[in-house]
Amino acid sequence: MKLAMIEGDEAHAELLRRYVKAWSAQRQIPLVLTSFSGTENFRSMWQGQYDVDALLVDVRMRESEKRELSELARRYCPALAIVFTAGIGKDGRGKAKNQEETEDRERERLFQCMDRVLYRDGNRELLTVRIKGSRLELAAEKIMFARAREHGSTIEFCPHRGRTFQVECADSLAALEERLSDRHFVRCHRAYIVRLDKIRHVDRSCIELKNGSRIPVSRGIYSELRQMLRHKGEEEQRQDDGGRRSF
Repeated sequence: MKLAMIEGDEAHAELLRRYVKAWSAQRQIPLVLTSFSGTENFRSMWQGQYDVDALLVDVRMRESEKRELSELARRYCPALAIVFTAGIGKDGRGKAKNQEETEDRERERLFQCMDRVLYRDGNRELLTVRIKGSRLELAAEKIMFARAREHGSTIEFCPHRGRTFQVECADSLAALEERLSDRHFVRCHRAYIVRLDKIRHVDRSCIELKNGSRIPVSRGIYSELRQMLRHKGEEEQRQDDGGRRSF
C-alpha cells in the first residue's frame, strides 16, 4: 500500500508515522510512506505521476488547500482516499495530556481509518478474522483464496487497484470455509479454499487466479470444479442476456 502524508508539524508527523507503521505491522500490509511538509511539495511531486492509495492531511489545513487537494484527486486519481487527521495527543495549547491513554485512543482511531481505506471498495459481505489479539474485517468479494497454516490460516486478498496482500489470522481453514461456503468459495485442495469468480484458468494440478497467483487443486475436485465454473459462466451469460433485453 502506498501512503502519502502532508504535515508541517514534525512532532505530529513523527507520531503519525509511528502509528501508521504499527498498523502496517499488525495488519501485515506492506507499506510505502512518503511525507511532505506542505501542499505545494506534494502537488509538485504528484501531478498525476505519483502513485498513491491514500493521503493523510491535517484537518486544520486551510479550506482553500483542502479544496485544491480534492480537485487534484478528482482529476488525477478518483480512487484516492483523503484521511483528515487532528493533532494527536495534544490539547489546544499543544501540551501533552493523559499521554498514554490519549495515544492509545488516537492510535485506535487511526487504525480504524486505515482499515476503511484499505477495504473501502468491498461490498457489505464482511468476514471478521482474528489477528494478533484484535479483529479485522475483510470484504468477502476481495478475497482470492485462503491457505491452511500451523495455528491458523493465510488469506490473500486484493482490496483495490489490483494490489494483492496476505494476512495471517488465527482462524482455522475449516472455520473460514464454514463462514464462506455460501459466498462463492469452494475447497479446491485439502489446504486451500478459493473464490470461484477469482479463477482465470484451472488444469489438473493448478489453479491460476486473476491476479496471477497459482494454487494447487486436488485431483478429486478437478472435474467438479470445472463443472462449477462452467455453470457459473452460463449463469453469468444468462444474466447478461437478460440485462441487454431489458433495454
